[in-house]
Amino acid sequence: MAFFSGLYSNATNNAHILAPVPIHTIPASEDFLYLLGFKCQRMDDLQFITDKSQHIQALLQKHHLLLSEVSNKTQIPISYYQSIYFFDAITIEVSFLDNIGFHKSIDDFFKRLYGLPIPTWITPEKSAEFDQLFVDYVSTQYGLAPIVNDTLPYNLQLELARISSGALIAEIVDRLKHKIRCLKNLTADCSRIRDQKLYTYSGHDITVVELFSGLGFKTFAFKQQTLPSYGATIILELWEDESITNSVINVRDDKQFEYYYVKIYYYENSTVEIPKNIGNLLPECQGKGCPISYLIKRAELIRPKPDLKSYCNQAIFSLTSTRVAYNIIHLFISVLVYYCWTSI
Repeated sequence: MAFFSGLYSNATNNAHILAPVPIHTIPASEDFLYLLGFKCQRMDDLQFITDKSQHIQALLQKHHLLLSEVSNKTQIPISYYQSIYFFDAITIEVSFLDNIGFHKSIDDFFKRLYGLPIPTWITPEKSAEFDQLFVDYVSTQYGLAPIVNDTLPYNLQLELARISSGALIAEIVDRLKHKIRCLKNLTADCSRIRDQKLYTYSGHDITVVELFSGLGFKTFAFKQQTLPSYGATIILELWEDESITNSVINVRDDKQFEYYYVKIYYYENSTVEIPKNIGNLLPECQGKGCPISYLIKRAELIRPKPDLKSYCNQAIFSLTSTRVAYNIIHLFISVLVYYCWTSI
């Protein structure tokens, strides 16, 4: 609501703070923009496999001292997932102070406001280290970073991208295709979409990560190694230019998409006034922008089929048998390492 209020408010009237705008929602059980609240067995299986992978285990080992210190100071288990909540609180507090321009004494501010100063052992270096861990972990979980899978016959990176962002990018591309079809179609069912200039999605930082994955980016952290900030916004602009021809793929829907392309802009936070054109970071999108054919190809590659809910019900393995097997394998490795260490 804050976004829409700012977008449609009358900036000349200082007394006008809120511009009521109707927002259409869908049930949480069908909300593909927030998969963390979406019941999805396949996603649970994929994340289980990812968490047990050598890549993630090496990442956790690299930052073990940090996670151990957080556990020791807060009495929470030594866990990446448990530490997220702790550092989330720190991030929110620091981001809030940054947004209001308060830079002199964070500690004094919280003593006055809440009587709860930020613990002195939380140094900028520790926060930066957890941010790096967070970025690396999330990049793997959401299919932006490559991950080796020698256990199951799946392209794990592709599967992670499909389950996390496939429904979102497919929905966006379907709307772009519908818009193009309706631009030159005068039928009644096209009248609304033909005149529509803007379509928005509101989500979380993870939603922005999902969209970057869906579009084919290899990272979501450009300037700083952190998750997307408050007000982070991705803009997809649909353009037509009859002097160019899409040549990435042959689109089967005749030539109606031939002259269309998309520019991709990114507002990194709520203070940015001029967004960054990031489309040229994709090899397929050099020049004016991304050919619509590239986006169609990308959407079809990771579209959950036949639909997200059905795809989520396609469990990768029998929960009991395979997860037990995973745990036995890792227990054997741990015992073997311990035996070798005690034998030296």
